[in-house]
Amino acid sequence: MRSTVGSAACPGCGWRSSRVHCYYQRCLADRPVAGRRARLDLRARRLVCDNGSCGRRTFAEQIPDLTRRHARRTNALTAQLTDIALFLGGRAGANLCGRMAVTTCKDTLLRLIRALPVPAAESVPCLGVDEFAVRRGRTYATILVDMTTRRPVDVLADRTAHTFAAWLREHPEVSVVCRDRAGSFRDGAHAGAPQARQVADTWHLLHNLAEAVERVVGRHRADLREPLTVRANQDDTRPPAGVRHAALGELDVHGRQRPLVARTRERHQPIHERIERGDSLRAIARELRLSRGTVLRFARAADVEQLLVAATNRPSVIDDYRLLHHRWMEGCTNAAALTREIQQLGYRGDIDTVRHRLRPYRTGTIPTDAPLPHLTVRRVTDWIMRRPEHLTETERKCLGELCERSPALTTTTEYARRLAAMVRERRSEHLALDVRLADVRLDGQRELRTLAAGIRRDRAAVLAALTTPFTSGAVEGNVTRIKLLKRQMYGRANFDLLRRRILLSP
Repeated sequence: MRSTVGSAACPGCGWRSSRVHCYYQRCLADRPVAGRRARLDLRARRLVCDNGSCGRRTFAEQIPDLTRRHARRTNALTAQLTDIALFLGGRAGANLCGRMAVTTCKDTLLRLIRALPVPAAESVPCLGVDEFAVRRGRTYATILVDMTTRRPVDVLADRTAHTFAAWLREHPEVSVVCRDRAGSFRDGAHAGAPQARQVADTWHLLHNLAEAVERVVGRHRADLREPLTVRANQDDTRPPAGVRHAALGELDVHGRQRPLVARTRERHQPIHERIERGDSLRAIARELRLSRGTVLRFARAADVEQLLVAATNRPSVIDDYRLLHHRWMEGCTNAAALTREIQQLGYRGDIDTVRHRLRPYRTGTIPTDAPLPHLTVRRVTDWIMRRPEHLTETERKCLGELCERSPALTTTTEYARRLAAMVRERRSEHLALDVRLADVRLDGQRELRTLAAGIRRDRAAVLAALTTPFTSGAVEGNVTRIKLLKRQMYGRANFDLLRRRILLSP
C-alpha cells in the first residue's frame, strides 16, 4: 500500500507540505481475514516542513483512520483489542486473541486499558452509592452510579464519609442520594450535600427487619424444640423455596447414639469447668486441642441441650418433600420412581438419600400422618417475613401454634408483618410509621427496638423510600457486575485498573 494524497499536514504547526524527503517501509498488523493473520506493507513518506518557524524539519505522514505514530497495528485492530481487554481482561483476552489468529499478550491488553482516558463525571442530579469489597473483610471501595443512565460515574478508593463528602462538594448539582442504611454514607451525604434528599433502599429495610426477626427467634429457640400438634395437610406437598431442613435425632437408624452427640456431651463439661476456673478461651483451646471458635461456641451455650439442637438437626435436601409419605401410602414403594417424581419438584439429591429416608417405612415404622416441617430459626423467620397469603395451611397452623406458646413471637410476628407491609406497599402515612415505631419501642423485643431506633434516626430517608420511586437496584446491579470483573482479573489487578474497567466496560 501507499498514500495517494498530494500533501499532508505537519503535526507540529499544521502546515501542509507535498515535498518528499524520503520513503520507508512500515509493517502494520491488521484484523484477521478468514481466520488468518493479515499484514499491511505500507510505503510511507517522510515530508519536509516548509514552515520556517516550525521546530520540525521533517515529519512522517500518517494516514487517517489507519495509522498512528510509532504504531505497529492498524487503528481498527487496536480498537478491537481494546474492546476484548475491556470485556475479558488480560489473560482471558489474550487466550481469545490466540483463537482469533491475533498475536498479543496479556500485558499489551492491560496497557491498552490503561491508555484509555477516564471520562470526567458529568452532571449527576440523582446519585446512587454503595460499597463493594476489593478484598473481602479487609479493603472496601465505593461505587457512584448515575441513577438516570444506570451507569457508574466514579469509583472511590475507600468507603469513608470524608471521601464521599469531598466528592459531593465537587458536584453541587446532586439533589437525590440513593443509598443503603450505612452510617458512613448518611454522614457523608449530610456533610457534602446538605441540600440533597437522601433515599433509603426498601430492600435493605426488609433485610434489616428479617435479621432482627431472626435474632428474636434464635433467642427463643427453646420454644422450637417441643413437637407440634398440628395435623399436616395431605395436599401440602409443596417444598418452600430456598429453605431445606431435616430432623435427625440423637440416635441413628440402628438405635445407637450418634458420635457427634457423644462428642458434644463429652466436651461441654471440661470446657465449662475451665471457664469457671478462669482460664482464657485461647488456653482452653490449646489444652483441649480445639479451635478457638469451637470453644467460644461451647462457652456461649447455657447447657448442652442448646448445642445438641444444632448438632442433631442438620439440613437435608429431602426433608421438605413430604410427597414421599403420601406416595408411599398410595402404594408406590419404588425408590427410583419416587426419586424421579421429587426431582421434577426441584430435588437435586440422589436415590441413595431417598432409600435412606424410606428405610423405616420398609421395616414397618410408618407414621400415620405426613411429617411436619422441622422447626428451625431460618424456617420460622421465613414464615414470619413471608406474606400471609403465601403461606400454606400447614405453615399457617404451625406458626399459630408457636405464637400461642410464646408471647414474644406473637408480638414479633405482629410488628414485623406491619412494618413489612408498609415497606412493600410503600405507604406514605407518616403518622402510621411513627405509630408503628412507637409500638415497637413500648413492648417489642430488644432486637426490634434497636431496629426501630435506627429507623427513627434515619426517618427522613426511610420516609423518602416509602414516598418516592427511587431504589438502589441499579447500584446493586453494578456491584454484581464488579464481582464478575474482579473474577475475570483473578484478583491480581491494582485498583486503578479495576476502576478503569468499571467505568469503561460496556
